[in-house]
Amino acid sequence: MSSDERWMQRCIQLALNGSGRVAPNPMVGAILVSNERVLAEGWHGFHGGAHAEVNCLRAFGNGTMPEDATLYVNLEPCAHHDLTPPCINLLIERKVKNLVVGCVDPNPLTKGIGIARAREAGMRVRVDIRHDDCRWLNRRFITSFEKRRPYVVLKWAQSNDGYLDRHPRVERNVQRISSAATDVLVHRWRSEEQAILVGSRTAINDNPRLNVRHTVGRSPLRVVIDRKGSIPPDSQVFDGSAPTLLLSAAGRNDVECDQVAVRSDEDPVAVLFAELQRRSVRSLLVEGGGELIGHFISSNRWDEARVITGPVVFRNGTKAPVLADPSVHEEANANDRISFHVRTPTTAASWPS
Repeated sequence: MSSDERWMQRCIQLALNGSGRVAPNPMVGAILVSNERVLAEGWHGFHGGAHAEVNCLRAFGNGTMPEDATLYVNLEPCAHHDLTPPCINLLIERKVKNLVVGCVDPNPLTKGIGIARAREAGMRVRVDIRHDDCRWLNRRFITSFEKRRPYVVLKWAQSNDGYLDRHPRVERNVQRISSAATDVLVHRWRSEEQAILVGSRTAINDNPRLNVRHTVGRSPLRVVIDRKGSIPPDSQVFDGSAPTLLLSAAGRNDVECDQVAVRSDEDPVAVLFAELQRRSVRSLLVEGGGELIGHFISSNRWDEARVITGPVVFRNGTKAPVLADPSVHEEANANDRISFHVRTPTTAASWPS
């Protein structure tokens, strides 16, 4: 591993401190290095807060920038005004002479502009260091701009013999599939995504809360597709504990939540994608059920799948979805097996966890 690659890996580690807290912004870390010695570090800690480059240079202080100092950052410094001023302005003002960038920012307001401005100011710029790892880190942010839809993570739990549930349905605690330890992991996954989706059948049968409880983190936007308006108004998805977005054929007056109308001739997922893009929601966790997940698979609109296989055997019930591609990574969690399927190229060091 080269020196540049090693420091970029440190940027990625720093950036992860913002996981689950900076969206819809990307996760970014920055490190200032001189003669292979760290002068300062920083990261983007929360949405609306100072960016990584700003925090790094604040940590360095107001002293003269060494001529040989290099600023490493995993994503191109922003070049546009949003909630904070452009970071590239600060780099120029502080007379940073060397800049190493992991990957280009896909936002058209910055894409290539930050790098161009750095070079125009006389900086020596190197780009695409650990490019794949840097893109993987911000795959949600990048997908939102490049594909004009949220990054879609499918997640389901299945019995050891491949069923989502058992027929006839029994009390949920009797047909539990995954362990309590895996529940904690799933709630961490929820905290890392901006929205979570279920269909009406799951909302009715399971009455889920769809929030984050077993770990510390921000609850995602709860999204429910209920074209017929059949979900009872006292369901937990309408309890007000977290924001809810309801997609249905007609507006409902018996629930308090944001609503989007879906005509009978419209694809509800296409309508949902457009609404989430409008809200700058970069990622969507699809938690069920089998028909809804199957729709995402058959329409080729997914990026990751996380399949939890528990030790329980059902012998009959709703068959679990089947993915044509092999799992790219598998690991054990308590008594459960978790298979990760990833559709975008990545490196072995970047598997989801």
